[in-house]
Amino acid sequence: MQLQTVMVIEYTGGQILSVRSFSEDKEGNKEAEALFAKIAKDNGMDDTDLDACLDDGLFEEGDYQIFLVHSED
Repeated sequence: MQLQTVMVIEYTGGQILSVRSFSEDKEGNKEAEALFAKIAKDNGMDDTDLDACLDDGLFEEGDYQIFLVHSED
């Protein structure tokens, strides 16, 4: 059985810092996007870049990266 999730993954210096999973539904996506935005802003993302970063599922600053990833069927 495979769970359908949306994940917020932090990565830096060749190592995964954290992986947080949410349910793949409207509420879970909203929670994951809010967490992604908060962490990205805490790491230097400008508010004007938020929509583009959410669309790409990626924010990068130096060697720090945060991903918003949906599991596949």
